[in-house]
Amino acid sequence: MKSFTRIMQLSSLLVMAWLSLSISVTAQQVDEELLENLTTFNGHSIVVDKEKITHLVFIDLWRSYEGKGDEQMIVALPDKFLQQSQQLWLQPEVNVTKAQLAEFQQYFPTVTPLILDQQFSLMRALKVWQSPFHVLVKGNQKLFSGDNKALLGFIAKRYPMSVNTAIITNTTSIDTEGNSVKTLGNGKTASDVLSSKGSKPMKPNKPIKGDKAPQFSAITLTGKKVTLADELIKLNNRKPLNLIFIDALCPMPHFPDCESKLAQVNELIKADKSRQWLGVVNSYYVNEEFSQQFAEKFALKLPLIFDKDNTIYRAYDVYASPYLIKINQQGVIESRSDILN
Repeated sequence: MKSFTRIMQLSSLLVMAWLSLSISVTAQQVDEELLENLTTFNGHSIVVDKEKITHLVFIDLWRSYEGKGDEQMIVALPDKFLQQSQQLWLQPEVNVTKAQLAEFQQYFPTVTPLILDQQFSLMRALKVWQSPFHVLVKGNQKLFSGDNKALLGFIAKRYPMSVNTAIITNTTSIDTEGNSVKTLGNGKTASDVLSSKGSKPMKPNKPIKGDKAPQFSAITLTGKKVTLADELIKLNNRKPLNLIFIDALCPMPHFPDCESKLAQVNELIKADKSRQWLGVVNSYYVNEEFSQQFAEKFALKLPLIFDKDNTIYRAYDVYASPYLIKINQQGVIESRSDILN
């Protein structure tokens, strides 16, 4: 049974890899009823304009909180394409609640209408196996299906005189947290353009490098009480506390490469015994028993907090997994990133 499961997982990965490289240039038939009777995540009806291209944007809202969401790219697409198309934003029904979707729209009001793709019905019907991903439909014809890079290439061929070439030939710089930032040809980032249109690309309460780390008190999976203050007192060298945020739903398509990243965490712990680690486990859709089984499955050798109600996740404004925040003995954040080192 395990061999069969592994074969299925490998098969899925191969399919996803093939899809990520593919562009559907030849129009394909789409069931006309597929886009009828659509509603937003909170129950509002959506009227699809059949005179326009329906642009289905399959997103991962947690990427948006990290500044990597598709809304930054969409807003910079050619005006002519935007005038001739209607964007429908779809969030797969995984690791997300309607309350989180409502909160998300407060920070990203341009991501509308926002649809919860329940049971992956639209993804399966359109053969979409990853997000972010894009599908263009006109009438009952599928014009295009592909990832961000493929979409930009597809649009550039059809709107050669109006494409903002900066979104194709952008340059990359590094922000204060070590994240890549795309710079448009006019010197502005995509976030600048997005902000000018009324959206907020980042939550205002996110503690960043140089900020004081939010305090917390919790119980580990072994029943031990821990506080941030106590953990910092234990630091007896110049190395910071490694506070790592983990999701027990791994392996899931929503968390690519999470298995190898967890193995990397174990290697980092093993390689340097002088480093101090503390893990925080996301409590969405899991309980403590499930989290304990998860820890045993991946042989995680660090104390783990089951973050009830995700209070620590929210305090640190974390939406990726695994995600590492380093805190020095003075309680100041030295770095935060999904890059493990």
